[in-house]
Amino acid sequence: MTTTVRTLIAALSELPPDAEVVMSKDEEGNRFSPYFAFSVGYYEPLNTWSGEFESHDTARGGNINAVCLWPVT
Repeated sequence: MTTTVRTLIAALSELPPDAEVVMSKDEEGNRFSPYFAFSVGYYEPLNTWSGEFESHDTARGGNINAVCLWPVT
């Protein structure tokens, strides 16, 4: 299933506007996939280019500060 910008905007418009956007990536960074889904949770940067993401179910005390975009696998 292909996701359009219109669909993604509609889904994200219901989330906190100040949430940071992070993306899942493959280990080699040399392939691209269509968008599949997003999840909300807590993101803690480890450096300027990567960090740790905990989904809403496991986020610290229900603290949500990020949206993660997931690719088709």
